[in-house]
Amino acid sequence: MNKNWISAAVGTIITGAGFGYMYARHIEPAKLVTKSYTLTSERLPKSFHGLKIVQFSDLHLGYHYSIRKLRRLVRHIQEQKADVIVFTGDFADRPIRLKWKQEIVDCLTTLQAPFGKYWIYGNHDYRDESEAIVAKYMEAGGFTALHNTATFLKRGQEHIVLAGIDDVIRSTPNLHAATRHSDEDSFTILLAHEPDLAENVRHLPVDVQLSGHSHGGQVRIPFYGEVIVPPYGRRYVDSHYEIGSRPLHIFVSRGIGTTRMPIRFACPPEISILTLQHGPKQVELKK
Repeated sequence: MNKNWISAAVGTIITGAGFGYMYARHIEPAKLVTKSYTLTSERLPKSFHGLKIVQFSDLHLGYHYSIRKLRRLVRHIQEQKADVIVFTGDFADRPIRLKWKQEIVDCLTTLQAPFGKYWIYGNHDYRDESEAIVAKYMEAGGFTALHNTATFLKRGQEHIVLAGIDDVIRSTPNLHAATRHSDEDSFTILLAHEPDLAENVRHLPVDVQLSGHSHGGQVRIPFYGEVIVPPYGRRYVDSHYEIGSRPLHIFVSRGIGTTRMPIRFACPPEISILTLQHGPKQVELKK
């Protein structure tokens, strides 16, 4: 009986492990979800009440993320009717291995938003000194780069600042250059690939930081949390955080693709929607 019980238990474990791997490898990475937040702030100019920002991040094209999946992602983003679209880095896992494909440009061009489309580099975009390849794709797709710089989004006589910082791990970020147009009276949104940069950002006149990089841990164990997180993505891993006296609101996307291991578990890929409202401070996550 003992031997039979042990054999049955081993068989169950092996079967469960096999099913778990198949789920994490083939099912969950395809389960794209949308995470929607509403941030209400008295600092937001009234004319920007209702502004909708759609963020996507960490595509890792070429590493188990195909053009077919990219087409589906683009359709999903377009359905959100964003006012602004932002991409927060890691376009491809190894950009130098991406052969030029017009289909990728066509997908990026399809994305439209009245206030524009903006992007920053991630650490993988600099692998093998291939950042120029990423820039060529994004520019051809109609995206505007924000690398240690900022732009104004304007409505009537009012504006907000949209800034972007270069990658922390592989490049030369300059927070002061990126936020030189920001002050205590300007509502400012910063695109920063690595979320833990917030420890430096919290001392600057920035209201919102949009980041990716962490993949939400990519594999999360119930009652334990994320298994592996990268450098500069260990303090702020997933969802929303609020720090500092201003305060600074950090929104961390789990991203779209995968890296290192082509699996996700309890951590599906996502796009994030941030709707801004004028009023007493409040943050709401819509399921």
